[in-house]
Amino acid sequence: MQVSYSSEKFERSCTTERVMKKTYDATVCKALKLRIGELRAAANVEDLLLGTGRWERLVGDRAGQWSGRLTKNWRLIVREDTLTVVSVIEIIDYH
Repeated sequence: MQVSYSSEKFERSCTTERVMKKTYDATVCKALKLRIGELRAAANVEDLLLGTGRWERLVGDRAGQWSGRLTKNWRLIVREDTLTVVSVIEIIDYH
């Protein structure tokens, strides 16, 4: 899939190694690289359910969004824009 980001600054924090290390701890950085790779490799959002990222469809006020586990508490939140495009919205500890 094609991956877009909510802002250029956020994109740098998710894709540029130096910025990523300044923004997140090592565990989150490692998992973030894997999840972004899974997004790029998947044909559509439903394919994410077959991977190891523990992706799940969110409900309630986050309906229409998907969560990919980074650590025990941290999640990568994405929204499906079209069948082949997802937007990375945020990285959050919502627990």
